[in-house]
Amino acid sequence: MSDTSLARSGQDASVTELLVKLTAALARELAAGAWCPGPLERSLARRLLTASAGDHELTADRVREVIREGAVAVFYVGEGRLAALLGQLAAVAEAPEAPEAGATDAGAGARSLLERIAYGENEEGGHDGDLYRPPAGCRPTDGDRSGT
Repeated sequence: MSDTSLARSGQDASVTELLVKLTAALARELAAGAWCPGPLERSLARRLLTASAGDHELTADRVREVIREGAVAVFYVGEGRLAALLGQLAAVAEAPEAPEAGATDAGAGARSLLERIAYGENEEGGHDGDLYRPPAGCRPTDGDRSGT
């Protein structure tokens, strides 16, 4: 990973600030084609979005369940990018100060990124349901050479 590693040592940033920074860094990598989410990452993102479809809440329990579904592999595919995002989401959701100021916006930003991971984007910036469209210039990772 390039700038998506957020070391906690010596940082005064809140868990929400770290989520915002990580979400932005991953969004940049996705847009630039430096990260092309593979089938596992897309499937896990869809599972989390489906689990939260009713209330749009990315709760710690829902995030942990998705991490368990991904087993050990989620920490290795895509250089662990999705695992880092899910871990930070769980930290924000279970933080004692939650709902921290800005946590709702941070969660919405992460949810938007999860939608891009799960479904890709069409020319208008939206997604086409289950039809995955990788970003232009996407270089597949984790053995996914089809780009789908």
